[in-house]
Amino acid sequence: MPDFLRRAALLTIVGAVTVGLLAPLTAGSAIPMSTESARLLAAADRPFSLADRAATGGRNRAAALSLSSVSQPIGTEILGDNAALATPPSAPMEATLYRRVVRAVPALVTAPVTGNTITGKATWYCCSAGWRGQAVVALPGALGGHYDAPPAAKFVTVCADRCAVLPVADYCNCFWGTANQKVADLSPEAWAAISDSALSRGVITVTIHLGG
Repeated sequence: MPDFLRRAALLTIVGAVTVGLLAPLTAGSAIPMSTESARLLAAADRPFSLADRAATGGRNRAAALSLSSVSQPIGTEILGDNAALATPPSAPMEATLYRRVVRAVPALVTAPVTGNTITGKATWYCCSAGWRGQAVVALPGALGGHYDAPPAAKFVTVCADRCAVLPVADYCNCFWGTANQKVADLSPEAWAAISDSALSRGVITVTIHLGG
């Protein structure tokens, strides 16, 4: 009999302790649900179709449910279909136009078989006014050389390693009538058109076909 009483007393104590532990949990579960929690649970229980998922409202609702589980609440992004996009910054711009000068390429020809010709030394010079960068020739006055602004009125055929038709753009003294006489001064472009020699050579032999 005493053993039975001891067991009964022990069970009574264990039961009391269990009830004491469960009481706070039962009381916590009885706390009324907040309005926001009730709204979110109702939204979660509401069925929605594929059309809802594609619509703006469906996406907003899904975003709200996802963000509600974050420890620090985050506001949902409003995905309005007509949301105004920010205009990107702009800066004033002004186009700059550059004039491109097209250089005439001298026509390479075969040496004429008729007409007056003269063979002699030729050197090179920088340029004549208005003709910079063009293949031109300056002749002694005795051969018809004189300054002629573009476009030239007179052309001659000058031959060295090959022949080219060149405009007569200017006059050169060319030591005419002396032992150092030259028959032409060539612009760098004219030199390159008829000769394979470098400008550093300074002097080449040319034949000028003056025409009939």
